[in-house]
Amino acid sequence: MSFFSPFFRNPITDLTGPLVSAQTGLRCADFEMRLMNCYEAYGYPKGMEVCQAYYDDFKECCTREKQMTRVQLIQNERERQAKPEYEKPPAMHAF
Repeated sequence: MSFFSPFFRNPITDLTGPLVSAQTGLRCADFEMRLMNCYEAYGYPKGMEVCQAYYDDFKECCTREKQMTRVQLIQNERERQAKPEYEKPPAMHAF
């Protein structure tokens, strides 16, 4: 994810700027603010390595990748444990 400012600023870019951020939603707004405050404190190039933990938290909040992986693993385990064990079928031409 890259954060950038527009090439030139005008009232239209000021109005449409928040559409690209996570500040409009309630779920990830705090994570994005912590990340932006860290980038502002260290600068973007140095902040890429210093603020990696904030970036990972923000990315997880937006994508929920770890959460969805965990949910899928739990569902797979439930299916595995709920399957009844059947007897082996008879050998071919055993009748």
